[in-house]
Amino acid sequence: MRRSFLNYNKQELIDKINLISIEQVGSQVVTKYRDTVTSISDVSNRYEIFDIISYLKDKIDTIERNFNITKYHFRITKGIQELTLLSDSIEIEGVSFHKSFFILNSSDKSRRLSFNAGLYCDAKNYYLVSSIKNLGLTKKHLRGVTQAAEIASTGLNGETFNEQIESIKSLVGHKISLSNLQKCIIKDIEVKSDHLKFDSLKNSIIHYASEGRLKLTDSQYLTLRTQSDKLVINNTNDFYLDAFWVFQTYLRIFSKQDSHVVKRETERIMSITQCSVRNQILEELGL
Repeated sequence: MRRSFLNYNKQELIDKINLISIEQVGSQVVTKYRDTVTSISDVSNRYEIFDIISYLKDKIDTIERNFNITKYHFRITKGIQELTLLSDSIEIEGVSFHKSFFILNSSDKSRRLSFNAGLYCDAKNYYLVSSIKNLGLTKKHLRGVTQAAEIASTGLNGETFNEQIESIKSLVGHKISLSNLQKCIIKDIEVKSDHLKFDSLKNSIIHYASEGRLKLTDSQYLTLRTQSDKLVINNTNDFYLDAFWVFQTYLRIFSKQDSHVVKRETERIMSITQCSVRNQILEELGL
């Protein structure tokens, strides 16, 4: 599902945020939007209501001081409040990204409070989020959540995205072997979800090839179609793929997930920087 972004209008966005109402009545948290109840959730005495209205306004002001916000996506679904802000555009190897900020709160306990920064590719509708020093938050709505949120953006400044951008640029002109991709994605062979992620990536590679944009041999097709938990990659069936392309293809799998999930998967796939090989070296080796 593609996010529907609107041109940034601060007052328009603030007016929408002000329509949120979250209050605790006894052992229940009642969420309203436009005076309509959207969620009622039972909570324990450890639950702490988070003032998402003030938080969103404060973060908008902070981001505005450091970046040029151009578009926003604001979503209210039952007990979930979500805001994505797009700012300055950058280009990496012909691909345009927006410096972006993702804030998610839920008053129905379905999601953790999260605040993350990353890059969004509007053309392909995917985003990436990696760890940034003194920036980022993922926390349950328990006592202490408000205090944790207050210090989650101390590292927000004009250099926030520099390390992220340089890491991605380091993939350009490099290739990664399928065997090393397998090691990067499957951290634990006993974890089924890791195998499913690798299978999803392999299916994406096959789909790309079916469109005539990648040439694969019959042996490579067979390798990619083999179920991950049964696949053994060795020097007879291993092959190389463009690292920058693989990075983007993998993250597109998680385009519908919350930012804290994307953050985990971004860091997983970014480990390919440690085992990718420059194209020139492979050419010299005849690979």
